[in-house]
Amino acid sequence: MKKIIIAGISFIVVTTICYFSWIDYQKKLAGPDALRLALDNPVENLDPAITYSDDGLVLSAQVIEPLYQYHYLKRPFEIEPLLASGLPSISTDGKTYRIKIRKNVFYHPHRCLVPGRMVEPRDIIMQFKRLAFEPLKSPGKSLFANVIKGYQEFGHKVGDSLSKLKSENIRGLHIEGDELIIELERAEPNLIYYLSLNFIVPVPEELMTCLNNNLSKELVGTGPYQYGGFKDSEYYDLLKNPDYRLEFYPSVGDRFANVQNLLDSSKQKIPFIPSVRFYVLSGEKERWDKFIDEQLDIVTVPKSYIPNLFNERGELTKELAEKNFQIQHFPILANRWLGFNMKHPIVGKNNYLRKAIAYSINYQEYLRILSQNTNLRSNSILVPGIWGYHPTQKLKYEYRPDLAVEYLKMGGLERVEDRPTLIYSTRGNQEINIIEANFVKEQLEKIGLKVEIEVLTFSEFLQKGRAGELMFFTDNWLFDYPDGENILQLLYSKNFPGINKSAYSNKEVDSYYLRLKDGPGPDEKDQLMQKIEEVVMDEVPWIPLMYESSFVLNRPGIKNYRKSTLIRNYVKYLKYED
Repeated sequence: MKKIIIAGISFIVVTTICYFSWIDYQKKLAGPDALRLALDNPVENLDPAITYSDDGLVLSAQVIEPLYQYHYLKRPFEIEPLLASGLPSISTDGKTYRIKIRKNVFYHPHRCLVPGRMVEPRDIIMQFKRLAFEPLKSPGKSLFANVIKGYQEFGHKVGDSLSKLKSENIRGLHIEGDELIIELERAEPNLIYYLSLNFIVPVPEELMTCLNNNLSKELVGTGPYQYGGFKDSEYYDLLKNPDYRLEFYPSVGDRFANVQNLLDSSKQKIPFIPSVRFYVLSGEKERWDKFIDEQLDIVTVPKSYIPNLFNERGELTKELAEKNFQIQHFPILANRWLGFNMKHPIVGKNNYLRKAIAYSINYQEYLRILSQNTNLRSNSILVPGIWGYHPTQKLKYEYRPDLAVEYLKMGGLERVEDRPTLIYSTRGNQEINIIEANFVKEQLEKIGLKVEIEVLTFSEFLQKGRAGELMFFTDNWLFDYPDGENILQLLYSKNFPGINKSAYSNKEVDSYYLRLKDGPGPDEKDQLMQKIEEVVMDEVPWIPLMYESSFVLNRPGIKNYRKSTLIRNYVKYLKYED
């Protein structure tokens, strides 16, 4: 008994020394020499099972690691192993995946973990189970609910019991030797993309138990940076992981990578930068001013500040040029549209009203005001660069106020006094959201519609949208993976309430979508997507607006930056050179 007590005391002492040594290490690294970046909003929940905002995903992607990632320098996007030691071995029927996990991958120091705790396959299974745990209400649950054998059954069986979460098993997940085995109900061609999302990261059972499954304020991973906390409600600190495994900067890339000298750091050990500070800067002016004052190193230029970039000769303005700021323009996998709540008694039940609105928007003026003509008008609900997009696709809706008025008449709204007041909800409370809201209001008022603007924060927008409480709104989608199915899930009826904010329900579209999920051949897949588009464009739950792009400015000395909304763990590739 005495030996056990001594051993226990020794363990506590060692753990305490390691933990406080890490705290000292944090203090040394965090400081004014950190790479300084910006987030739009505070991250309300750090739990990888829950975090789904772009700010949350960018912050956490530097700390946690899924099984797979996208090659940083290749387009089209190419999957490569991250925590997995190789690509999965897949059975001929596409229903069984065998994945080996890297060995000797260590978690960051944490009071709930023994020093030197390594990743094991069971930690991945624990996170799969957490996604299915109903009390967490994880947006990642729907990815696997009808895919992995026994997944829904597990969720029903466990209910809200934490002890059952730990003790019960998912029929389609098990371990053989050093391999994680995933057995599917049906072939899912996008599963490899799902395994590249931040939802599927290892979570040790002892961490979950210690924190009572509340990871909302904790971020413990295996990545190149350790979470240093949210300081003074102003910024998040990340510290270079001193025990990060041997990883190297890519040695191959596409034409853009070669032309832009993005291979100069080839085969060098990553990460390069010792610490990172993410400032929370909700205001566009605040972000812009902080960058101009050289207190940020990289900034995505707010749309309203694009006119500040160039002089009349198309060159960087004197202020920017004198500071040797560098500018790049990147297309991003994002679509923007006007959306309607199809269950709402006013906009959801009147197809003619929705078509009237579609013909009332001056799309060229929208592009000018919202993007300074740097974005492209959408010609599809899909976006360039992903499977299913057709550059020759044409939308039948254009700026035709005369047709808009005719559709109002067909919808029984000929008399002004019969026309309802529309409530337009903003997708955030930043200046650009207010500009967009006022533009939409002005356009609709020109054809005699009344519009009231409801200003929401982004988190309020998400909460109300997923609960089906919005009427009329602008939405956008940053693709999680490069396939048209990723955005079409927003039109699948069973994803309401949830990501289907339009509460759209059409049996024909549902059947096409489910056939897509069965993994058809390329030709059939393309045809199914086109059929979905035809139905949706006739029923108009969405009015496509524009494909988004970004101008990015960075201070001199920042190397290797390449913006991508799919590749969020980009900081490890960045280098700072004087």
